[in-house]
Amino acid sequence: MILNAAEVLKCIGHPVRLEILELLDQSGEQTVTQVHDRLDIDQPTASQHLGLMRDRGILASRREGVNVYYQIKDEKVIRVLDCLRDCDL
Repeated sequence: MILNAAEVLKCIGHPVRLEILELLDQSGEQTVTQVHDRLDIDQPTASQHLGLMRDRGILASRREGVNVYYQIKDEKVIRVLDCLRDCDL
């Protein structure tokens, strides 16, 4: 349990990943293109961060045609984001 929590926190601790999670929490499911457009980051960078969080079980993905849609997989991640918002960091 603690090891898994540490791995999740380490993964989401990157500033770009936190921005992605914030976007997904506020806007819901998004494609790679939507993430890169809305956050003004390179598409390969967006893909890399989304893939890493998917591989760690933080995000879920589904394919529809040529698009891959990402969403937050576990409600616990949203609770962590809420805690961070409450801390005003």
